[in-house]
Amino acid sequence: MKNTLLTTLVLLSLTSTPIVAQDQTITVIDAADISWDEDRPAVVDADGYVIRFAGQSVQRTVTLPPAPTDQADAQRIVARVHVEPIYTQAGDRRIPNDPWTRLGSLCVLIPADDPQQEPTVIELMRFVTGFGGRADYEQDVTALAPLLYGRQTLQAQISSYSERPGWKISATLTYARQGVGYRRPVFAVPLFDDQHVTADDPSLRATVVVPRGLARPRLRIITTGHSTDGMAENEFVSCTHVLRIDDEVVAQWRPWAERGGDLRGMNPWAGRSTTKGRELWSSDFDRSGWHPGLVVEPVMIPVPELGPGPHTIELQIKDIRPKKPDDEDHGYWVVSAVVVADEPWPSADDGDDE
Repeated sequence: MKNTLLTTLVLLSLTSTPIVAQDQTITVIDAADISWDEDRPAVVDADGYVIRFAGQSVQRTVTLPPAPTDQADAQRIVARVHVEPIYTQAGDRRIPNDPWTRLGSLCVLIPADDPQQEPTVIELMRFVTGFGGRADYEQDVTALAPLLYGRQTLQAQISSYSERPGWKISATLTYARQGVGYRRPVFAVPLFDDQHVTADDPSLRATVVVPRGLARPRLRIITTGHSTDGMAENEFVSCTHVLRIDDEVVAQWRPWAERGGDLRGMNPWAGRSTTKGRELWSSDFDRSGWHPGLVVEPVMIPVPELGPGPHTIELQIKDIRPKKPDDEDHGYWVVSAVVVADEPWPSADDGDDE
């Protein structure tokens, strides 16, 4: 009797406990060098990476997991990037070849129908290197899942201008059932990817056709302010962003970040000064949506205005620092945006109890 009861309890335990699939991590880039040589052509290196943009960009085509046939099997997808500086020995000192803070990104490239045209670049993650320091970046990219299945080309890039190799970069994508929560991602369409939005042309416009049968449309926007000379505008001030859908204003905000005080450990080569007895590092300061050594968090904006059919989306950035008549330096913003949406959850009437 006792053995029968024990067997029954074990069987009940096994049948009532869900079987959780193991996480799957895909290595996209493994310790590739980033450098700068304006005369360097696009090449395939010994490790099979496609090196482009004078050495600032590393591309690789990988096989990612297949798309789920049912959103009951949706997975959480997390992108991770590791960056570390490359040093040169100078006497008894190790000096980073590129001690400056640099803008970086991990993107997926969607090929154009015409092979002669450049692919569409869709930014998964944006990050900023520390001043000569190593860093790890992590971001949930589940909303972009429709772009991250099957055979895909991914690109890691750092805007280094070091003639010697300045950085080593690695990137992975991890797929997991745990943590996906409410998401049933089925729609991801790029809108903008502009590396230099200026006062001369401060508005981005795009059209999108939204199909029927979607739920919770959102815009996933990454935007950071910079300047060509490192002066205050627009790195240490913000600019008002105005989002319009079909000519109606739906959101306004000013990107800002102010947690630089705890980042000194990843900014060993940051500039330093003393003001009224307090030492200040350049990594301490508040900035226009970013910090050296951190990932840039995307702005997620719910847009129920995007019902089925065509729509025009415009993002205007106000008061960008313009060029002066006798000076070419200016402020600019780097902006990318994607429309994402989910498959609706089945209603109770559908008899689905997932």
